[in-house]
Amino acid sequence: MALIQLIQRINNVGVAVADLQRSLDFYQQIGFAVIDRDDATATLQSGTATLYLFQTDNAAALSRAADLIHNPLGYDHLSFDVEDVDAAYAQLSQQLTFEEHPADQSWGYRAASLRDPDGNRIYLLSPLSTS
Repeated sequence: MALIQLIQRINNVGVAVADLQRSLDFYQQIGFAVIDRDDATATLQSGTATLYLFQTDNAAALSRAADLIHNPLGYDHLSFDVEDVDAAYAQLSQQLTFEEHPADQSWGYRAASLRDPDGNRIYLLSPLSTS
């Protein structure tokens, strides 16, 4: 019996934040637009990526390392495809601090990373040329 494909795509990623406005400012700087908002939540979109930000009163953060291997359970980071990591870095680094500059990765992408206001790691990715 063939399995029916139930999941078609990710609808949104929920991100608990300590300060909604501060996080909105950050995500708008990296290209997201607010498509819905109330006092404690906001839905943002960029291309086909949708984020649902919600303000939490539990600001106890888990510490996560760039090496991934020793991190606590749970979703670890967000990765966004960009056309050109170096161009995105050049534009965004004028306003935001990156933790890792653009570099080719052994897993087939050029990547740069930064953190949102609550310490969540954001990767910007472009596939390496196969030519």
